Amino acid sequence: MLTLYYTASFIVGVILTVLVSHLLSAGELGARGAALMILCWNVLFVLILPLVLDWSEAKHFKTRFIKLEEVAQSNPELAAVLAEQCEKLSIHKLRLAVVDSPGEEVFGYGLWGNNPRLVVSGTFFRSHEKARMLPSIESELTGVKSQDHTMVFLLFTVLQIVLQQIVSICLWT
Repeated sequence: MLTLYYTASFIVGVILTVLVSHLLSAGELGARGAALMILCWNVLFVLILPLVLDWSEAKHFKTRFIKLEEVAQSNPELAAVLAEQCEKLSIHKLRLAVVDSPGEEVFGYGLWGNNPRLVVSGTFFRSHEKARMLPSIESELTGVKSQDHTMVFLLFTVLQIVLQQIVSICLWT
């Protein structure tokens, strides 16, 4: 899903860049204003990324989002282990995204370490081999804490500004 979001946001950014290039060549916008507009929509794409991922998880994979407190009611030992890992990594407000699938894949996402999600299979709660999955959980939580999608979108910004300059030069000649 993340790759699809990166692709779609880059394509939308390129389309908007062509429109900004037209405004720049028509004299309606200055070079700094064009660069600032490109930066602004890429910042917007970064900020809505967690919302889009949550929505797509819920829509396409029928994901249920549960808080750590809800896990503690049904499985206190698992909640204690997750809470310990979160405390060790300074992660707040972890929510589990439970996907009904037979696999045991675990992955996480978040933005700047905030609003973290740990995606687990529904069989995770019924499995007797939770101890075997704990290293994967710790690794994913560490990854969520250090994830930074901002650099990808800053790269998109640079590429779109270069494209905007190229299109503007082509329109002027």
